[in-house]
Amino acid sequence: MFESLSPTQHEIVFNMSGRFVVRACPGSGKTYCVSARLARLTNEWKDDYTGIAALSFTNVAWKEIEKKYKEEFTCNKSIAFPHFIGTLDSFINQFIFLPFGHLVMQCNKRPTLVGEPHGSWTYKNFERDPHQYFDKCSFDVNGNLIRIAPAQSFQFSWKNNKNGSTNGHVLNLLAAKNELVALGYANQSDANYFAMRILEQFPSICRAIALRFPTLIVDEAQDTSEVQMRIIDLLTASGLNEIMLVGDPDQAIFEWNGARPSLLNEKIVQWGNSIQLNENRRSSKLICESSFNLSSLPAASTSVNEDVVNCQCQPSVVVFNNNLPQVVTDFLAVCSENGIALSDKTVSVLYRGKGMINEIVGVQKIPFGVNHWHSQNKFTKDFVRGKYHYDQGDYKIGFKLIEKGIIKMQQDAVVCSEEMIDKRIETIGFIKHRTIVSYYIRILPSTNTTLGSWIEAANASFASKNIQHVLQVNPESNNFSFSQIFLNEDDIVTETNYRIGTVHSVKGETFDATLLILNERAANNSKYLNLLANTNPPSDHEELRIAYVGITRPRKVLMLAVPSEVCRVAWVNKLNLQQ
Repeated sequence: MFESLSPTQHEIVFNMSGRFVVRACPGSGKTYCVSARLARLTNEWKDDYTGIAALSFTNVAWKEIEKKYKEEFTCNKSIAFPHFIGTLDSFINQFIFLPFGHLVMQCNKRPTLVGEPHGSWTYKNFERDPHQYFDKCSFDVNGNLIRIAPAQSFQFSWKNNKNGSTNGHVLNLLAAKNELVALGYANQSDANYFAMRILEQFPSICRAIALRFPTLIVDEAQDTSEVQMRIIDLLTASGLNEIMLVGDPDQAIFEWNGARPSLLNEKIVQWGNSIQLNENRRSSKLICESSFNLSSLPAASTSVNEDVVNCQCQPSVVVFNNNLPQVVTDFLAVCSENGIALSDKTVSVLYRGKGMINEIVGVQKIPFGVNHWHSQNKFTKDFVRGKYHYDQGDYKIGFKLIEKGIIKMQQDAVVCSEEMIDKRIETIGFIKHRTIVSYYIRILPSTNTTLGSWIEAANASFASKNIQHVLQVNPESNNFSFSQIFLNEDDIVTETNYRIGTVHSVKGETFDATLLILNERAANNSKYLNLLANTNPPSDHEELRIAYVGITRPRKVLMLAVPSEVCRVAWVNKLNLQQ
Protein backbone atom coordinates (compact mmCIF):
# COMPACT_ATOMS: atom_id res chain seq x y z
CA MET A 1 0.00 0.00 0.00
CA PHE A 2 2.83 2.43 0.89
CA GLU A 3 5.57 1.05 -1.35
CA SER A 4 5.65 4.06 -3.67
CA LEU A 5 6.50 6.54 -0.90
CA SER A 6 9.91 8.20 -1.09
CA PRO A 7 12.13 7.97 2.01
CA THR A 8 11.11 11.50 3.06
CA GLN A 9 7.42 10.78 2.51
CA HIS A 10 7.78 7.52 4.45
CA GLU A 11 9.29 9.50 7.34
CA ILE A 12 6.31 11.88 7.33
CA VAL A 13 3.71 9.13 7.10
CA PHE A 14 5.13 6.80 9.76
CA ASN A 15 7.62 8.55 12.03
CA MET A 16 6.68 12.22 12.52
CA SER A 17 4.55 12.96 15.59
CA GLY A 18 3.40 15.78 17.86
CA ARG A 19 3.28 19.24 16.34
CA PHE A 20 5.23 19.58 13.10
CA VAL A 21 5.37 21.37 9.74
CA VAL A 22 5.89 19.79 6.33
CA ARG A 23 7.37 22.34 3.93
CA ALA A 24 6.46 21.08 0.46
CA CYS A 25 7.80 22.51 -2.80
CA PRO A 26 5.55 22.64 -5.90
CA GLY A 27 4.89 19.21 -7.37
CA SER A 28 6.32 17.39 -4.34
CA GLY A 29 3.41 14.99 -3.97
CA LYS A 30 2.20 16.54 -0.73
CA THR A 31 -1.42 15.55 -1.42
CA TYR A 32 -0.29 11.96 -1.91
CA CYS A 33 1.71 12.21 1.31
CA VAL A 34 -1.21 13.70 3.29
CA SER A 35 -3.52 10.97 1.97
CA ALA A 36 -1.02 8.27 2.94
CA ARG A 37 -0.62 9.57 6.49
CA LEU A 38 -4.39 9.91 6.82
CA ALA A 39 -4.81 6.31 5.63
CA ARG A 40 -2.21 5.05 8.09
CA LEU A 41 -3.81 6.89 11.00
CA THR A 42 -7.39 5.85 10.21
CA ASN A 43 -6.37 2.23 9.69
CA GLU A 44 -4.84 2.22 13.16
CA TRP A 45 -7.60 4.26 14.83
CA LYS A 46 -9.31 2.53 17.76
CA ASP A 47 -11.66 5.14 19.25
CA ASP A 48 -15.28 5.19 18.04
CA TYR A 49 -16.14 8.72 19.20
CA THR A 50 -13.05 10.86 18.60
CA GLY A 51 -11.41 11.34 15.24
CA ILE A 52 -9.05 13.05 12.84
CA ALA A 53 -9.87 16.38 11.19
CA ALA A 54 -8.20 16.62 7.77
CA LEU A 55 -8.61 20.14 6.40
CA SER A 56 -7.62 22.19 3.37
CA PHE A 57 -8.70 25.54 1.95
CA THR A 58 -10.76 24.61 -1.11
CA ASN A 59 -13.26 21.92 -1.97
CA VAL A 60 -11.04 20.87 -4.87
CA ALA A 61 -8.08 20.34 -2.52
CA TRP A 62 -9.80 18.23 0.12
CA LYS A 63 -11.64 16.17 -2.49
CA GLU A 64 -8.30 15.40 -4.14
CA ILE A 65 -6.97 14.21 -0.76
CA GLU A 66 -10.02 12.00 -0.29
CA LYS A 67 -9.76 10.68 -3.85
CA LYS A 68 -6.16 9.56 -3.36
CA TYR A 69 -7.05 8.21 0.10
CA LYS A 70 -9.76 6.01 -1.41
CA GLU A 71 -8.06 4.96 -4.61
CA GLU A 72 -4.46 4.57 -3.48
CA PHE A 73 -4.62 3.41 0.12
CA THR A 74 -7.89 2.08 1.54
CA CYS A 75 -9.74 0.06 -1.10
CA ASN A 76 -12.38 2.70 -1.89
CA LYS A 77 -13.44 3.29 1.72
CA SER A 78 -14.63 6.85 2.37
CA ILE A 79 -13.49 8.97 5.30
CA ALA A 80 -16.42 8.69 7.69
CA PHE A 81 -17.45 9.34 11.30
CA PRO A 82 -15.75 9.81 13.71
CA HIS A 83 -13.35 11.54 11.30
CA PHE A 84 -13.92 14.72 9.29
CA ILE A 85 -12.52 15.87 5.96
CA GLY A 86 -13.38 19.21 4.35
CA THR A 87 -12.31 22.83 4.23
CA LEU A 88 -11.07 24.66 7.30
CA ASP A 89 -14.03 27.02 6.89
CA SER A 90 -16.54 24.16 6.80
CA PHE A 91 -14.98 22.66 9.94
CA ILE A 92 -15.24 26.01 11.73
CA ASN A 93 -18.83 26.47 10.56
CA GLN A 94 -20.05 23.00 11.48
CA PHE A 95 -18.39 22.53 14.85
CA ILE A 96 -17.93 26.06 16.23
CA PHE A 97 -19.68 28.96 14.54
CA LEU A 98 -23.14 27.71 13.55
CA PRO A 99 -23.93 25.89 16.82
CA PHE A 100 -22.44 28.55 19.13
CA GLY A 101 -22.25 31.81 17.15
CA HIS A 102 -25.30 33.29 18.87
CA LEU A 103 -23.37 33.32 22.15
CA VAL A 104 -20.99 36.05 20.95
CA MET A 105 -23.12 37.74 18.29
CA GLN A 106 -25.92 38.45 20.76
CA CYS A 107 -28.55 37.26 18.30
CA ASN A 108 -31.47 35.09 19.35
CA LYS A 109 -31.17 32.49 16.59
CA ARG A 110 -28.73 30.27 14.76
CA PRO A 111 -26.52 32.52 12.56
CA THR A 112 -27.07 32.81 8.82
CA LEU A 113 -24.05 32.74 6.50
CA VAL A 114 -24.25 35.20 3.59
CA GLY A 115 -22.03 36.42 0.78
CA GLU A 116 -19.89 34.17 -1.39
CA PRO A 117 -19.55 31.20 -1.32
CA HIS A 118 -22.86 30.97 0.52
CA GLY A 119 -24.89 33.17 -1.84
CA SER A 120 -24.93 36.65 -3.34
CA TRP A 121 -25.43 39.63 -1.02
CA THR A 122 -27.82 42.20 -2.50
CA TYR A 123 -28.95 44.24 0.52
CA LYS A 124 -29.12 47.80 -0.74
CA ASN A 125 -31.94 50.29 -0.10
CA PHE A 126 -30.31 53.41 -1.58
CA GLU A 127 -27.22 54.29 -3.62
CA ARG A 128 -24.73 54.69 -0.75
CA ASP A 129 -26.39 52.37 1.73
CA PRO A 130 -23.52 51.02 3.91
CA HIS A 131 -25.40 47.71 4.36
CA GLN A 132 -24.48 46.80 0.76
CA TYR A 133 -20.84 46.32 1.83
CA PHE A 134 -21.59 43.78 4.59
CA ASP A 135 -19.96 40.93 2.64
CA LYS A 136 -16.92 43.05 1.75
CA CYS A 137 -15.66 43.76 5.27
CA SER A 138 -14.98 41.80 8.43
CA PHE A 139 -12.87 41.92 11.60
CA ASP A 140 -9.19 41.28 12.21
CA VAL A 141 -7.82 39.24 15.11
CA ASN A 142 -8.13 42.30 17.37
CA GLY A 143 -11.74 43.06 16.38
CA ASN A 144 -10.98 46.01 14.09
CA LEU A 145 -13.11 46.46 10.96
CA ILE A 146 -11.12 45.58 7.83
CA ARG A 147 -11.67 45.36 4.08
CA ILE A 148 -11.83 41.86 2.58
CA ALA A 149 -12.49 43.17 -0.93
CA PRO A 150 -10.40 45.48 -3.18
CA ALA A 151 -10.52 49.19 -2.41
CA GLN A 152 -12.34 49.88 -5.70
CA SER A 153 -15.29 47.79 -4.43
CA PHE A 154 -16.23 50.71 -2.16
CA GLN A 155 -17.63 54.12 -3.08
CA PHE A 156 -15.50 55.80 -0.43
CA SER A 157 -11.96 55.83 0.90
CA TRP A 158 -10.98 53.92 4.04
CA LYS A 159 -8.27 56.47 4.88
CA ASN A 160 -8.45 58.10 8.32
CA ASN A 161 -9.20 61.80 8.70
CA LYS A 162 -6.25 64.20 8.84
CA ASN A 163 -6.42 64.22 12.65
CA GLY A 164 -6.10 60.43 12.70
CA SER A 165 -9.72 59.69 13.54
CA THR A 166 -11.80 57.14 11.62
CA ASN A 167 -13.70 58.72 8.74
CA GLY A 168 -17.48 58.90 8.83
CA HIS A 169 -18.04 56.44 5.99
CA VAL A 170 -16.19 53.70 7.84
CA LEU A 171 -18.03 54.52 11.07
CA ASN A 172 -21.35 54.21 9.21
CA LEU A 173 -20.21 50.89 7.76
CA LEU A 174 -19.24 49.63 11.23
CA ALA A 175 -22.68 50.59 12.57
CA ALA A 176 -24.38 48.80 9.66
CA LYS A 177 -22.12 45.78 10.17
CA ASN A 178 -22.97 45.52 13.86
CA GLU A 179 -26.67 45.98 13.14
CA LEU A 180 -26.72 43.04 10.73
CA VAL A 181 -24.53 40.89 13.02
CA ALA A 182 -27.09 41.41 15.78
CA LEU A 183 -29.72 40.07 13.36
CA GLY A 184 -27.64 36.91 12.96
CA TYR A 185 -25.92 37.58 9.61
CA ALA A 186 -22.25 36.76 9.01
CA ASN A 187 -19.98 36.31 6.01
CA GLN A 188 -17.33 33.57 6.08
CA SER A 189 -14.61 35.85 7.45
CA ASP A 190 -17.02 36.93 10.19
CA ALA A 191 -17.72 33.27 10.96
CA ASN A 192 -14.01 32.64 11.49
CA TYR A 193 -13.68 35.72 13.70
CA PHE A 194 -16.67 34.84 15.86
CA ALA A 195 -15.47 31.22 16.10
CA MET A 196 -12.22 32.56 17.53
CA ARG A 197 -14.18 34.65 20.02
CA ILE A 198 -16.23 31.59 21.03
CA LEU A 199 -13.11 29.55 21.78
CA GLU A 200 -11.60 32.44 23.73
CA GLN A 201 -14.69 33.18 25.81
CA PHE A 202 -15.91 29.61 26.35
CA PRO A 203 -12.94 27.35 27.21
CA SER A 204 -15.27 24.39 27.77
CA ILE A 205 -16.33 24.51 24.09
CA CYS A 206 -12.70 24.75 23.01
CA ARG A 207 -11.77 21.78 25.18
CA ALA A 208 -14.72 19.72 23.87
CA ILE A 209 -13.64 20.25 20.24
CA ALA A 210 -10.01 19.40 21.06
CA LEU A 211 -11.20 16.18 22.71
CA ARG A 212 -13.50 15.39 19.76
CA PHE A 213 -10.68 15.85 17.20
CA PRO A 214 -7.36 15.18 18.97
CA THR A 215 -5.51 14.91 15.64
CA LEU A 216 -5.47 17.76 13.11
CA ILE A 217 -4.04 17.84 9.58
CA VAL A 218 -4.08 21.19 7.77
CA ASP A 219 -3.10 21.18 4.10
CA GLU A 220 -2.14 24.43 2.28
CA ALA A 221 -1.35 25.90 5.70
CA GLN A 222 0.43 28.87 4.13
CA ASP A 223 -3.06 30.25 3.39
CA THR A 224 -4.11 30.57 7.04
CA SER A 225 -5.11 34.00 8.32
CA GLU A 226 -4.22 35.34 11.76
CA VAL A 227 -7.72 34.50 12.93
CA GLN A 228 -7.55 30.93 11.62
CA MET A 229 -4.10 30.35 13.12
CA ARG A 230 -5.37 31.74 16.41
CA ILE A 231 -8.15 29.12 16.32
CA ILE A 232 -5.53 26.41 15.76
CA ASP A 233 -3.45 27.78 18.66
CA LEU A 234 -6.48 27.83 20.98
CA LEU A 235 -7.32 24.21 20.14
CA THR A 236 -3.66 23.27 20.64
CA ALA A 237 -3.62 24.85 24.09
CA SER A 238 -6.80 22.90 24.92
CA GLY A 239 -5.21 19.52 24.32
CA LEU A 240 -4.76 18.61 20.63
CA ASN A 241 -2.43 15.61 20.63
CA GLU A 242 -1.07 15.94 17.13
CA ILE A 243 -0.99 18.68 14.48
CA MET A 244 0.52 18.42 11.01
CA LEU A 245 0.67 21.66 9.03
CA VAL A 246 1.54 21.16 5.35
CA GLY A 247 2.33 23.99 3.00
CA ASP A 248 4.75 26.21 1.13
CA PRO A 249 5.15 29.88 2.14
CA ASP A 250 6.35 30.61 -1.41
CA GLN A 251 2.89 29.65 -2.71
CA ALA A 252 0.89 31.92 -0.40
CA ILE A 253 -1.23 33.97 -2.82
CA PHE A 254 -4.30 34.89 -0.78
CA GLU A 255 -3.10 37.88 1.25
CA TRP A 256 -6.11 39.80 -0.05
CA ASN A 257 -8.21 37.31 1.93
CA GLY A 258 -6.14 37.59 5.10
CA ALA A 259 -3.58 34.83 4.44
CA ARG A 260 -0.23 35.38 6.17
CA PRO A 261 2.61 33.07 5.02
CA SER A 262 4.76 34.35 7.89
CA LEU A 263 2.50 32.43 10.27
CA LEU A 264 3.65 29.11 8.84
CA ASN A 265 7.29 30.21 8.98
CA GLU A 266 6.77 31.14 12.63
CA LYS A 267 5.45 27.65 13.36
CA ILE A 268 8.54 26.13 11.71
CA VAL A 269 10.68 28.08 14.18
CA GLN A 270 8.34 27.78 17.17
CA TRP A 271 7.80 24.02 16.96
CA GLY A 272 11.29 23.17 15.78
CA ASN A 273 10.06 19.93 14.27
CA SER A 274 9.76 20.47 10.54
CA ILE A 275 10.65 18.43 7.48
CA GLN A 276 11.08 19.45 3.84
CA LEU A 277 9.70 17.79 0.73
CA ASN A 278 11.92 19.03 -2.09
CA GLU A 279 11.55 16.32 -4.74
CA ASN A 280 9.54 17.62 -7.68
CA ARG A 281 7.35 14.97 -9.30
CA ARG A 282 5.78 17.45 -11.72
CA SER A 283 8.25 19.54 -13.69
CA SER A 284 11.31 19.08 -15.85
CA LYS A 285 14.79 19.83 -14.54
CA LEU A 286 14.89 23.04 -16.60
CA ILE A 287 11.62 24.35 -15.10
CA CYS A 288 12.75 23.40 -11.57
CA GLU A 289 16.02 25.28 -12.03
CA SER A 290 14.41 28.44 -13.41
CA SER A 291 11.53 28.60 -10.90
CA PHE A 292 14.00 28.18 -8.02
CA ASN A 293 15.08 31.79 -8.62
CA LEU A 294 11.65 33.00 -7.42
CA SER A 295 11.65 30.83 -4.31
CA SER A 296 13.11 30.93 -0.80
CA LEU A 297 14.34 27.33 -1.08
CA PRO A 298 17.98 26.67 -0.15
CA ALA A 299 18.41 24.73 -3.39
CA ALA A 300 16.41 23.99 -6.53
CA SER A 301 13.90 21.19 -6.15
CA THR A 302 15.03 17.88 -7.62
CA SER A 303 13.08 16.73 -10.67
CA VAL A 304 12.33 13.04 -10.18
CA ASN A 305 9.64 12.42 -12.80
CA GLU A 306 11.35 10.13 -15.30
CA ASP A 307 8.86 11.08 -18.03
CA VAL A 308 9.83 14.77 -18.03
CA VAL A 309 13.07 15.20 -16.06
CA ASN A 310 15.21 15.50 -19.19
CA CYS A 311 12.73 17.44 -21.31
CA GLN A 312 14.83 19.90 -23.30
CA CYS A 313 12.14 22.54 -23.88
CA GLN A 314 13.79 25.63 -22.43
CA PRO A 315 11.47 28.03 -20.52
CA SER A 316 11.07 31.22 -22.54
CA VAL A 317 9.93 34.83 -22.22
CA VAL A 318 8.25 36.63 -25.12
CA VAL A 319 6.95 40.15 -25.64
CA PHE A 320 3.34 40.99 -26.41
CA ASN A 321 2.28 44.32 -27.86
CA ASN A 322 -1.50 44.53 -28.31
CA ASN A 323 -1.39 41.07 -29.86
CA LEU A 324 -2.22 38.66 -27.05
CA PRO A 325 -4.42 36.45 -29.28
CA GLN A 326 -1.39 35.93 -31.57
CA VAL A 327 0.87 35.18 -28.59
CA VAL A 328 -1.62 32.52 -27.47
CA THR A 329 -1.70 31.08 -31.00
CA ASP A 330 2.12 30.92 -31.08
CA PHE A 331 2.15 29.24 -27.66
CA LEU A 332 -0.34 26.62 -28.77
CA ALA A 333 1.87 25.94 -31.80
CA VAL A 334 4.82 25.31 -29.44
CA CYS A 335 2.63 22.85 -27.53
CA SER A 336 1.84 20.97 -30.74
CA GLU A 337 5.52 20.95 -31.75
CA ASN A 338 6.30 19.26 -28.43
CA GLY A 339 3.64 16.59 -28.89
CA ILE A 340 1.17 18.05 -26.40
CA ALA A 341 -2.46 17.49 -27.34
CA LEU A 342 -4.59 20.55 -26.63
CA SER A 343 -7.19 20.18 -23.86
CA ASP A 344 -8.20 21.96 -20.68
CA LYS A 345 -6.36 19.23 -18.74
CA THR A 346 -3.02 19.59 -20.50
CA VAL A 347 -2.60 23.24 -21.57
CA SER A 348 -3.21 26.41 -19.56
CA VAL A 349 -3.15 30.12 -20.39
CA LEU A 350 -2.91 32.04 -17.13
CA TYR A 351 -2.98 35.72 -16.37
CA ARG A 352 -2.61 38.12 -13.44
CA GLY A 353 -5.48 40.57 -13.23
CA LYS A 354 -8.93 39.56 -14.35
CA GLY A 355 -9.30 42.38 -16.87
CA MET A 356 -6.65 40.79 -19.10
CA ILE A 357 -8.91 37.97 -20.22
CA ASN A 358 -10.97 40.36 -22.35
CA GLU A 359 -8.00 41.02 -24.60
CA ILE A 360 -7.02 37.35 -24.71
CA VAL A 361 -10.39 36.10 -25.91
CA GLY A 362 -11.44 39.26 -27.78
CA VAL A 363 -14.48 40.16 -25.66
CA GLN A 364 -15.11 43.86 -25.07
CA LYS A 365 -14.42 44.94 -21.50
CA ILE A 366 -17.22 46.40 -19.38
CA PRO A 367 -16.35 49.94 -18.18
CA PHE A 368 -15.23 50.18 -14.56
CA GLY A 369 -17.95 51.08 -12.08
CA VAL A 370 -20.91 49.66 -13.99
CA ASN A 371 -23.37 48.04 -11.59
CA HIS A 372 -25.70 45.55 -13.26
CA TRP A 373 -27.97 44.75 -10.35
CA HIS A 374 -31.01 46.81 -9.32
CA SER A 375 -30.83 47.92 -5.68
CA GLN A 376 -34.51 47.09 -4.98
CA ASN A 377 -34.46 43.66 -6.55
CA LYS A 378 -32.84 41.00 -4.39
CA PHE A 379 -33.29 37.93 -6.59
CA THR A 380 -32.57 38.84 -10.23
CA LYS A 381 -28.82 38.27 -9.88
CA ASP A 382 -29.41 34.71 -8.66
CA PHE A 383 -31.64 33.90 -11.65
CA VAL A 384 -29.22 35.49 -14.14
CA ARG A 385 -26.09 33.83 -12.75
CA GLY A 386 -27.87 30.53 -12.20
CA LYS A 387 -29.19 30.25 -15.75
CA TYR A 388 -25.84 31.21 -17.23
CA HIS A 389 -24.05 28.56 -15.15
CA TYR A 390 -26.68 26.03 -16.18
CA ASP A 391 -26.32 26.89 -19.85
CA GLN A 392 -22.54 26.49 -19.54
CA GLY A 393 -23.01 22.95 -18.24
CA ASP A 394 -22.40 23.69 -14.57
CA TYR A 395 -25.76 22.24 -13.56
CA LYS A 396 -25.13 21.93 -9.83
CA ILE A 397 -24.17 25.57 -9.28
CA GLY A 398 -26.88 26.75 -11.68
CA PHE A 399 -29.56 24.76 -9.86
CA LYS A 400 -28.40 26.05 -6.47
CA LEU A 401 -28.46 29.70 -7.53
CA ILE A 402 -31.92 29.49 -9.10
CA GLU A 403 -33.16 27.61 -6.03
CA LYS A 404 -32.05 30.52 -3.86
CA GLY A 405 -33.49 33.07 -6.29
CA ILE A 406 -36.92 31.43 -6.12
CA ILE A 407 -37.00 31.41 -2.33
CA LYS A 408 -35.78 35.02 -2.08
CA MET A 409 -38.36 36.09 -4.65
CA GLN A 410 -41.29 34.25 -3.08
CA GLN A 411 -40.43 35.14 0.52
CA ASP A 412 -39.22 38.69 -0.18
CA ALA A 413 -35.95 37.82 1.56
CA VAL A 414 -32.59 39.58 1.37
CA VAL A 415 -30.72 36.26 1.60
CA CYS A 416 -31.51 32.58 1.28
CA SER A 417 -29.76 30.38 3.84
CA GLU A 418 -29.41 26.60 3.81
CA GLU A 419 -31.84 26.56 6.73
CA MET A 420 -34.45 28.34 4.61
CA ILE A 421 -34.00 25.75 1.85
CA ASP A 422 -34.29 22.89 4.36
CA LYS A 423 -37.44 24.40 5.85
CA ARG A 424 -39.04 24.78 2.41
CA ILE A 425 -38.23 21.16 1.55
CA GLU A 426 -39.70 20.07 4.88
CA THR A 427 -42.86 22.07 4.16
CA ILE A 428 -43.60 21.11 0.54
CA GLY A 429 -41.53 17.95 0.14
CA PHE A 430 -38.26 17.21 -1.66
CA ILE A 431 -39.79 16.07 -4.96
CA LYS A 432 -42.08 19.09 -5.28
CA HIS A 433 -39.25 21.47 -4.36
CA ARG A 434 -36.92 20.08 -7.04
CA THR A 435 -39.76 20.01 -9.56
CA ILE A 436 -40.40 23.73 -9.00
CA VAL A 437 -36.73 24.64 -9.40
CA SER A 438 -36.48 22.54 -12.57
CA TYR A 439 -39.62 24.23 -13.89
CA TYR A 440 -38.05 27.69 -13.49
CA ILE A 441 -34.85 26.52 -15.18
CA ARG A 442 -36.94 25.24 -18.09
CA ILE A 443 -38.99 28.43 -18.61
CA LEU A 444 -36.04 30.82 -18.33
CA PRO A 445 -34.67 31.78 -21.78
CA SER A 446 -31.24 30.88 -23.11
CA THR A 447 -28.42 33.19 -22.12
CA ASN A 448 -26.90 33.48 -25.61
CA THR A 449 -28.14 37.06 -25.87
CA THR A 450 -27.77 40.45 -24.18
CA LEU A 451 -28.76 40.93 -20.57
CA GLY A 452 -31.57 43.36 -21.46
CA SER A 453 -33.07 41.05 -24.05
CA TRP A 454 -32.86 38.13 -21.64
CA ILE A 455 -34.62 40.08 -18.87
CA GLU A 456 -37.39 41.06 -21.29
CA ALA A 457 -37.85 37.46 -22.47
CA ALA A 458 -37.71 36.09 -18.91
CA ASN A 459 -40.38 38.51 -17.72
CA ALA A 460 -42.58 37.63 -20.70
CA SER A 461 -42.18 33.95 -19.80
CA PHE A 462 -43.06 34.68 -16.17
CA ALA A 463 -46.16 36.61 -17.21
CA SER A 464 -47.32 33.82 -19.54
CA LYS A 465 -47.03 31.37 -16.63
CA ASN A 466 -48.88 33.75 -14.29
CA ILE A 467 -45.80 34.31 -12.10
CA GLN A 468 -46.42 37.61 -10.34
CA HIS A 469 -42.81 38.79 -10.09
CA VAL A 470 -40.54 40.86 -12.34
CA LEU A 471 -36.80 40.61 -12.91
CA GLN A 472 -34.91 43.91 -13.04
CA VAL A 473 -31.40 45.11 -13.84
CA ASN A 474 -30.00 48.59 -14.24
CA PRO A 475 -30.66 49.94 -17.78
CA GLU A 476 -26.95 50.73 -18.33
CA SER A 477 -26.30 46.97 -18.50
CA ASN A 478 -28.98 46.09 -21.05
CA ASN A 479 -26.62 45.82 -24.03
CA PHE A 480 -23.91 43.70 -22.38
CA SER A 481 -23.66 40.03 -23.28
CA PHE A 482 -23.52 37.31 -20.65
CA SER A 483 -19.97 36.47 -21.73
CA GLN A 484 -18.96 40.07 -20.98
CA ILE A 485 -20.64 40.07 -17.57
CA PHE A 486 -19.38 36.70 -16.38
CA LEU A 487 -16.06 36.41 -18.21
CA ASN A 488 -14.13 37.28 -15.05
CA GLU A 489 -15.71 34.60 -12.89
CA ASP A 490 -13.16 31.85 -12.28
CA ASP A 491 -15.88 29.21 -12.13
CA ILE A 492 -17.20 30.03 -15.61
CA VAL A 493 -15.48 27.99 -18.31
CA THR A 494 -14.63 29.84 -21.50
CA GLU A 495 -15.14 27.78 -24.65
CA THR A 496 -11.54 27.08 -25.68
CA ASN A 497 -9.54 23.90 -26.28
CA TYR A 498 -7.23 24.87 -23.41
CA ARG A 499 -7.65 26.03 -19.81
CA ILE A 500 -7.83 29.79 -19.33
CA GLY A 501 -7.99 31.55 -15.99
CA THR A 502 -6.22 33.46 -13.27
CA VAL A 503 -3.26 31.98 -11.44
CA HIS A 504 -5.45 31.71 -8.35
CA SER A 505 -7.97 29.55 -10.21
CA VAL A 506 -5.43 26.79 -10.98
CA LYS A 507 -3.62 26.62 -7.65
CA GLY A 508 -2.56 23.03 -7.00
CA GLU A 509 -3.17 21.88 -10.58
CA THR A 510 -0.74 20.42 -13.11
CA PHE A 511 -0.52 20.95 -16.89
CA ASP A 512 1.86 19.80 -19.61
CA ALA A 513 2.27 23.40 -20.79
CA THR A 514 1.59 26.84 -19.33
CA LEU A 515 1.62 30.35 -20.76
CA LEU A 516 1.72 32.98 -18.00
CA ILE A 517 0.80 36.53 -19.09
CA LEU A 518 1.98 39.41 -16.89
CA ASN A 519 1.53 43.14 -17.34
CA GLU A 520 4.11 45.83 -16.60
CA ARG A 521 2.55 46.45 -13.21
CA ALA A 522 1.36 43.98 -10.61
CA ALA A 523 -2.11 44.15 -9.10
CA ASN A 524 -0.89 46.35 -6.23
CA ASN A 525 0.40 48.82 -8.86
CA SER A 526 4.04 47.93 -8.18
CA LYS A 527 6.22 47.55 -11.24
CA TYR A 528 7.53 44.04 -11.77
CA LEU A 529 10.86 45.62 -12.76
CA ASN A 530 11.19 47.07 -9.25
CA LEU A 531 10.07 43.86 -7.58
CA LEU A 532 12.56 41.81 -9.59
CA ALA A 533 15.39 44.25 -8.83
CA ASN A 534 14.69 44.28 -5.08
CA THR A 535 17.40 42.56 -3.04
CA ASN A 536 14.86 40.97 -0.67
CA PRO A 537 13.95 37.34 -1.40
CA PRO A 538 11.30 37.17 -4.15
CA SER A 539 9.10 35.24 -1.74
CA ASP A 540 8.73 38.42 0.34
CA HIS A 541 6.42 39.84 -2.34
CA GLU A 542 2.99 38.34 -2.93
CA GLU A 543 2.99 39.40 -6.59
CA LEU A 544 6.17 37.41 -7.20
CA ARG A 545 4.74 34.47 -5.27
CA ILE A 546 1.76 34.57 -7.63
CA ALA A 547 4.14 34.46 -10.59
CA TYR A 548 5.97 31.57 -8.89
CA VAL A 549 2.74 29.59 -8.58
CA GLY A 550 2.05 30.22 -12.27
CA ILE A 551 5.46 29.12 -13.55
CA THR A 552 5.47 25.96 -11.41
CA ARG A 553 2.26 24.56 -12.95
CA PRO A 554 3.70 22.94 -16.14
CA ARG A 555 5.49 19.65 -16.59
CA LYS A 556 7.24 20.37 -19.92
CA VAL A 557 6.58 23.76 -21.56
CA LEU A 558 6.75 27.12 -19.78
CA MET A 559 6.33 30.46 -21.53
CA LEU A 560 5.99 33.93 -20.02
CA ALA A 561 4.53 36.84 -21.98
CA VAL A 562 5.40 40.39 -20.86
CA PRO A 563 4.64 43.83 -22.38
CA SER A 564 8.12 45.13 -23.32
CA GLU A 565 11.67 44.13 -24.14
CA VAL A 566 12.89 45.71 -20.90
CA CYS A 567 10.49 43.49 -18.96
CA ARG A 568 11.55 40.47 -20.99
CA VAL A 569 15.22 41.01 -20.15
CA ALA A 570 14.42 41.48 -16.46
CA TRP A 571 12.49 38.20 -16.29
CA VAL A 572 15.13 36.34 -18.32
CA ASN A 573 17.80 37.52 -15.87
CA LYS A 574 15.75 36.72 -12.77
CA LEU A 575 14.93 33.21 -13.98
CA ASN A 576 18.53 32.75 -15.20
CA LEU A 577 17.41 31.66 -18.66
CA GLN A 578 19.68 31.13 -21.63
CA GLN A 579 18.09 33.57 -24.12
